[in-house]
Amino acid sequence: MRKGVDIVCALGLMHLYWVLDLSFVIVWSSSVSHAVTRVFEMVDRIAKLIRVSKCCSLALIPTIACSTHAGSLDVNQSRELASHLRGTQGQSSLGSERVYQPTSDNSRAGWFVERGDNSSLRISVLAQTRYMFSERDAGFVAPGSEKTYGFSQPRTRIAFDGTIVSSQFSYRLTMDFGDAELSRGRGLGPSLAGSTGAPRLQDAYAQYNFAGKREGYYLKFGQFQNILLTEESIESEYQLAIDRTLASEIFGPGYTQGIALGHVSDTFAWEANITDGGRYLGSREADNTSFNSVDESDLAIGFRGDIKLEGSWDQFQDFTSFQGSSPATKIGFGALYQFHGQTNPGFQAPGFLGTTVESAQIFTWTLDYQHEGDGWNFFAGYFGQYIDWEFALATAGLMNNAIVVQGGWFITEQSELFARLETFWLDKLFRNGFSTPNGYIHRIGTVGWNYYFLPESHAAKFSADASYAFDSLFALSVGGGDSIGLPDPGVTGFQGLTEHEYVLRIQLQFMF
Repeated sequence: MRKGVDIVCALGLMHLYWVLDLSFVIVWSSSVSHAVTRVFEMVDRIAKLIRVSKCCSLALIPTIACSTHAGSLDVNQSRELASHLRGTQGQSSLGSERVYQPTSDNSRAGWFVERGDNSSLRISVLAQTRYMFSERDAGFVAPGSEKTYGFSQPRTRIAFDGTIVSSQFSYRLTMDFGDAELSRGRGLGPSLAGSTGAPRLQDAYAQYNFAGKREGYYLKFGQFQNILLTEESIESEYQLAIDRTLASEIFGPGYTQGIALGHVSDTFAWEANITDGGRYLGSREADNTSFNSVDESDLAIGFRGDIKLEGSWDQFQDFTSFQGSSPATKIGFGALYQFHGQTNPGFQAPGFLGTTVESAQIFTWTLDYQHEGDGWNFFAGYFGQYIDWEFALATAGLMNNAIVVQGGWFITEQSELFARLETFWLDKLFRNGFSTPNGYIHRIGTVGWNYYFLPESHAAKFSADASYAFDSLFALSVGGGDSIGLPDPGVTGFQGLTEHEYVLRIQLQFMF
């Protein structure tokens, strides 16, 4: 019986790969309406394959063993399996990134090992395969370069987490082999090479929970994601759209190194940290850097607070709210202050400035609102950033602001529609410095669709979205090839150097 099931699953996988290959060939060669129809057919076939094969909802991953018998999954079985797989990783700011506390049972997906001294290890994997299409206006780009399309593996992440002797002492270690976190293409140091398949360290921290559980005080130290912005505190696999906003990628601190003290109560959670600083308009993240790196701040002090009005903290691990969910609402705020140039290395030379910055002070702040209802969600956030550069004979101050509004709605138990609008304002000094007639206001709209192969689970998800830049992105990509103002296009799909840009993204995501 078992052998027969394995044969069925293997045949199913062969059929799946054929469907994917054929579908994307048609997407490339046919009309848009025909391509969209084929994509819907592809998703329907994949869903049927998962239900029929019953391969832990991950029939698309050859390394996952099939279950004990073949057959279709009813609603209750799907919910039970989804509950088992939910929370495999992606511990968010209020879910666990801020107060990470691994469980000692086998309720979460992954490979779990526990020793007699109460030490434990869980291994989990995130895999995202993405197809992207970008089209830019002719004029600034070279003839024949207006369209760009192809496949990528933005994230292939392996996570190790668990406890050390006591449930109070936990750890988390993650490495990513994909493109999204490997190539930022900017910063004061050498550019980071992408698309190499080489692993890059992300999380590498230990945490002590004084009470031995989520509630109460905790101390975290090592390398971790700065939780200043809600978009960054929520893991990539739990975003509403396929990836974060362009504004978040430009102004968000990203990963950093340092120490953090926090506290979680029933209605209020906060975290204060001292770190090496983070990303801003002129520097990349401070992750994987030595103490004398030019990308590190001399000192950075940050704070984030969240007030929960209703619901549970677990509900804010993602932006999605499945049908049947109870209401949950929170208001968040935070600030980060960092400065450069007072200690060694004392000078900076951002590529787009063309001159040396003797010292710099950067102040970033945010205010946001998040609500999750019965099958729908809403998020609105504002963040600002002020940069004060001091040169040998002059000073310059840049004020940048951004607003993000997004929402999603389930039209069926497994299909979710969403829309997002982001607007950010770069300081006019930045625009005027490059003599560009526009590029001050940037508005980008995104609409899309998520299909969850298992109800109430992100473990297997198909997503498609389309984004359009209503305003010029020219000022974001000037500077003689220095993309210091524009994040790596492998993350957002936007390449800049154009008046308008359209981006289409299609993604399959699996967690196990």
